[in-house]
Parts: sequence; structure tokens; C-alpha cells
Amino acid sequence: MAKESGLNVRLYVSGYDLSGDANTLSAVGYANEQYDVTTLSSAATARLLGKVDGPMSLSGYFDNAAGKIHAILSGNSGKIPTADVNVLVPLGSAIGDPAYGLLAKEAEYNVDRSDTGPITVTSSFASNGYGPEFGVMMTAYFDTFSSASSGTVVDDKGAATSNGAAGYLQVSSLASGSVTVKVQDCASSGGTYADLVTFTTVAAASAPTAERVEASGAVARYVKVTTTGTFSNAVIAVGFARL
Repeated sequence: MAKESGLNVRLYVSGYDLSGDANTLSAVGYANEQYDVTTLSSAATARLLGKVDGPMSLSGYFDNAAGKIHAILSGNSGKIPTADVNVLVPLGSAIGDPAYGLLAKEAEYNVDRSDTGPITVTSSFASNGYGPEFGVMMTAYFDTFSSASSGTVVDDKGAATSNGAAGYLQVSSLASGSVTVKVQDCASSGGTYADLVTFTTVAAASAPTAERVEASGAVARYVKVTTTGTFSNAVIAVGFARL
């Protein structure tokens, strides 16, 4: 993957695809607090790194239909949602392309009106409990699994790693039944895969929904998504980050 058009970026929030409402994303990134520990004898500024933070902001066009940007970011109530928001941003259209995951609190939501254009909205998020994570997409955007099956094998780093991993699951819809989504890993692309990240089983009535799950320890070189259970047409997006 080389330089990439912004046209391939998408925005998924807690199981909802807001890509058709949002028009800009800003500060999709990662920040460390820095503590100045410069002393009298220092020849240059000295710093220690502190807590990790992940601010992100967006703007878009007001839409109050079910599952659209105003309904989701305002909570259709008198105040913005207080529960954690699960954000997944695919930065490309293909399996294995970069992705950004963020478990956050919604910090603000604003509606703006002018007499020269449409009603617009802005919102911002701040990471909560975990830092933001850059990884890869294990699905091509939201992908439909019609029944239990495995996805494409991804070789995202070219080697095994040792510090665990985090998976981001977004379930947009599920026609029937219950689905369990897993990220599995293996030392060889065609070998026997073992469960690495197992997300909570999702029933049809629970969608849309989203979850972040973390695994510790060694992560083999090759990873893939697997779905199990008796279900039909699970529309899911999965991001994966090695820690």
C-alpha cells in the first residue's frame, strides 16, 4: 500500500456506519503526555513520557434518521451518550490495509446552522482506559459472513510479536441466530490456527453493537477472522492491532 486517497476512509461508531454523514476526520492519532525533567546541569531539555491519550474529532452533515449521525452522536436524548464509544476507522478499502481503533468517551457534540449551506455537526472523542491503536483491517470495510467461515489470512508485520494484541469488532446487523467472531493466529499461513481474540457472542437482537477485546502474550505471524455459530448474514468489520 502506497499513498492513499481519503476517499477510501470510513467511520464506524459502535456498530453504525457514519461514513455517509461525516465529511472530515481530524487528529486521528496518538499522543503521549510529556514531563519536563530538565535540571540545572542539563545541556538540553529532558523529558519523560507519561499517559497516553487519543483525541479525535469529526464534522459532518446533520441527519436525524435512525442509525445516522445525529441520532447516534446525540443519543436522541437531552445529552450526549455517557457510555464508551467504540470507533473503528478503516484507512483503506482492502483486507490488511491500515486501521485506527479507539475506545473513547464522546466529549462534545454540536449542531451548526448557516444561511448559506446545510446544517452541519461536529463532535470530538477522547480515549478512555486504553490508548488509541493503529493496526490493520481484517475485513474489507463491513463484510457479510453468510454463515460460519474464515476470512483472508493477513501477514501484517512479517513476523511474530510478543506483546499481545487488541481486536475491534463492529457488528452492523445480523439477520438471524447468534455469531461468535474470533481472531486466530498461526506460525504458518496454511497451518492450524488457534483462538487469539474471542469477542462476546452476538445475537440478532443485539446488533448493531461493538466491542474491544485484548489478548496478552505472544502473537503468531499470521492472523485471520473466523466466525462460528448458527446464523445468517452477519455484517461485521474487524480491526486488529499488535501491542
